[in-house]
Amino acid sequence: MQRKTRIWIGLGAAVMVGGTSVDRTALAWDLAGPDSPASGAAFGGPERLFAAQAEGGEGGPGEGGGQVLGTITEFRLSSTVPGAFDYDAAAQVTAYGELVHGTYVAAQEAAKALREAIAALLDDPSPEAFEAARQAWRAARDAYLRTEAFQFYAGPVDAPGGPLPRLNSWPVDADRVAGIIGDPSVPLDFRGLARMNQAGGAGEVTTGLHVVELLLWGEDGDREHSDFVAGVGDNDRRGAYLSAAAQLLVNDLGLLVAAWAPGRNNYRAAVEAMDQRNALGRAFNGMTVLVGYEIPLRRIGAGLFPANENFQPSPFSDTSTADNRFAFEGARDVYYETGLDALIAGADAGLAAEIDAAFARAETALLALDAPYARFLAPAAGSRERATAEQAVRALTDLGRELRRAGNRLGVLVVVPGL
Repeated sequence: MQRKTRIWIGLGAAVMVGGTSVDRTALAWDLAGPDSPASGAAFGGPERLFAAQAEGGEGGPGEGGGQVLGTITEFRLSSTVPGAFDYDAAAQVTAYGELVHGTYVAAQEAAKALREAIAALLDDPSPEAFEAARQAWRAARDAYLRTEAFQFYAGPVDAPGGPLPRLNSWPVDADRVAGIIGDPSVPLDFRGLARMNQAGGAGEVTTGLHVVELLLWGEDGDREHSDFVAGVGDNDRRGAYLSAAAQLLVNDLGLLVAAWAPGRNNYRAAVEAMDQRNALGRAFNGMTVLVGYEIPLRRIGAGLFPANENFQPSPFSDTSTADNRFAFEGARDVYYETGLDALIAGADAGLAAEIDAAFARAETALLALDAPYARFLAPAAGSRERATAEQAVRALTDLGRELRRAGNRLGVLVVVPGL
């Protein structure tokens, strides 16, 4: 069968709600209360919005995002064979919308629990409240990582104006954060933090999960609950920063919940109204770029270079070991929880079996990257650690190739950098 790929080029923020363009602006809610519900369009509605300058992409070298696919908005491949892509994927498209929405809801609920645990810590600092806040951060981090497979196609999270730069950027400059806390002229509300985030460059991270991590653990992981006792030194401003950063997480995840909520005039509705192969293109590219490029090459692979001996996303809490696993699980959910596996099995049972095996190999390889994660940063040539990391890179990129084949088999363009 001979196929000719036809790529249509359009706006990077394809089918944003209502056709609205927000250019290079990052949006966050200015709500009447911390639990104000999302309503209306994904980036609009009755809520008041403020704009803060931000750059596209996630900023840090480890966990990317942004418009990996550039301005591609047309994911349908063409074929000279009549009926080559004759199938019905309505159920899979619907299930994808449900999965994305449900995963963002879970991430926002975890962020709310983190916000409440922080409030309890600030209200009555104690070792127990301090540990509860740290546990809530771990849960919020894990829940967020499961959403990373919804990036890489300029959707609501990583199109220009999306909240991605504020959610999870790293590395975090501990000295810069300390300087903000120590300068009483700098406002520590979530609006101010959002405006400062990466305003002078990708390294100037002032918001997101890793800033909260730094505030809860300290640069060397030895923070104590006494650092949040009111009236002592910079404790009040440290607590205010922590509270505002947690609130911004809740707000930004709420934008994404609204963008994918059912029964609204939002991004999800636009995806469900697309040609099925264009809709599947979002699912396939988000999932495949994550497992075939982002995790193996920009995270694990990048960490193998000597210059990157400190290259890990969660160094303060020392939880980097689990990071890639939760992101991988989110991608796996896209394939299996939406019924894409059944769709591929119906088109090519042999290919479906190969993908199942590739997922199993990739999971095994990731599990071998056990704690402490620093062992896999710039390991010596010929070492067991280097071989283990390289095996994970191979297994994940192999999985990416198989998923790309699967997308192509369904007439879907899948673009994976480096493969």
